[in-house]
Amino acid sequence: MAFVRAIKKKYGTYYALVENKRINGKVVQKVIKYLGTSPDTQEIQIDPEIAVTIAQTLMSGSATATDVKKVLKNIGLPIKGRLKQVSLIYKPPLRKFTLRVE
Repeated sequence: MAFVRAIKKKYGTYYALVENKRINGKVVQKVIKYLGTSPDTQEIQIDPEIAVTIAQTLMSGSATATDVKKVLKNIGLPIKGRLKQVSLIYKPPLRKFTLRVE
């Protein structure tokens, strides 16, 4: 069973999704995925058509967190809890859009 673990470093706290495994009678933690500085961050690959809709909403300047949640829900990406930050990322070499939600 996987769980989120806080890893305290000199420059701040980072989070990782880890699981415990028993190897040779000892419990060892295996990192499944690094989550960065926020355990609530989600990264979702999205289509360019959906990216256009999200970009228009984000760049309107008058969109509230509720408006952004409604747009994400309408395109099939429901967000639970408080919406802290939304980023639309384009990776030119891969020609892919990623939506990062905190």
